[in-house]
Amino acid sequence: MNRVKAFTLIEMMAVVVIIGILAAVIAPKFFHQVGSAEITAAKQDIRSIEQAISLYRMDTGGFPDTLRDLTREPDNVRRWNGPYLPHEPKDPWGNRYEYIAPGNDGRPFDVWSLGADGQDGGEDDAADITSWKTDED
Repeated sequence: MNRVKAFTLIEMMAVVVIIGILAAVIAPKFFHQVGSAEITAAKQDIRSIEQAISLYRMDTGGFPDTLRDLTREPDNVRRWNGPYLPHEPKDPWGNRYEYIAPGNDGRPFDVWSLGADGQDGGEDDAADITSWKTDED
């Protein structure tokens, strides 16, 4: 008699368990890398915004009132030579970057993203990404 070769139920269960273990180990690392890429993109955006603000200041002698002033000529600003950015920037999570001038702690201005959760504070991917801490990582 010819015997049909096939996997037993125990062998199939062992394969499913191994795949589950691999998924449990690999998935968090993969998702962390995706979050890490967004954080890196936000830091690069902040550096670009800082450069645009510096160019604006060199041309006009002051700081913009809002980040929108980097994309459109504001009223009553002399020597505006922009646009300094092609469009009003949004962070990798689709939120607007925050901006104040003067900044805190004696800085001329501050630029930051509220992170993945769009809220002040937070940890990990939800942590704020700021112009005053972009070089620490």
